[in-house]
Amino acid sequence: MQSPELSQNYFELFGLNPVFEIDPTELHARQQRLQATYHPDRHAASSDQQKRLSVQMASWINQAYETLQDPVKRARYLLEINGTSMPDDSATTADGAFLMEQIELREEVEACRHGENGLQRSEDIAERLDQRANDLAREFVDSFGAGKTDAAIEASRKMQFIQRIQQQLAELQFELEDF
Repeated sequence: MQSPELSQNYFELFGLNPVFEIDPTELHARQQRLQATYHPDRHAASSDQQKRLSVQMASWINQAYETLQDPVKRARYLLEINGTSMPDDSATTADGAFLMEQIELREEVEACRHGENGLQRSEDIAERLDQRANDLAREFVDSFGAGKTDAAIEASRKMQFIQRIQQQLAELQFELEDF
C-alpha cells in the first residue's frame, strides 16, 4: 500500500490549496476517495504491518477531514501551518462590544425556550448567527490574506464563540421540535 507522506499537512493530503474557502462537496469527495483506498476493511487480509498502516491512515484522514470541514478548526489550522502559535480553545476576546453581543444572543436563545413561537424565534436567531459567522469568516480571510496575524486570531476566536451559540441553538431547536 503506497501511502501519502505523514509529514504532509491536511490540505496537501486532500490535494487542496491551503486557503480558508474550500468547497465542502469537493472536500467530502476527496475524503471518500482516500477512505476507499485506506480504510482498514480493505486491508483485512494484509500483513499486520499493512493493517496498522491502514488504521493509521484512516485515522489521519478522518482527523484531517474533521479539521478542514469545520470553519473554526480550519481557520486555526491555517494559522498553525503558517507558523502561528495558537492559544488554547479557552482563550477569549478583549472586544467588550462582541462579548456583550454574545450575552445578548445567549439570552435570546434562552428566551426561545419559554414563551410563544420559540421555534420561529430560534430560526430568526439562526439566520442572524449564520450571517455573523459569514462576516467573521470574511474578516478572517481578509486579515489572514493581509498577513495581519493578530486580527486573524481574533476573528477565529470570535468565530468559535458564534459556533458555540449555533450549537446551543441547534440543541434547543431539536428540543422545541419535539414539543
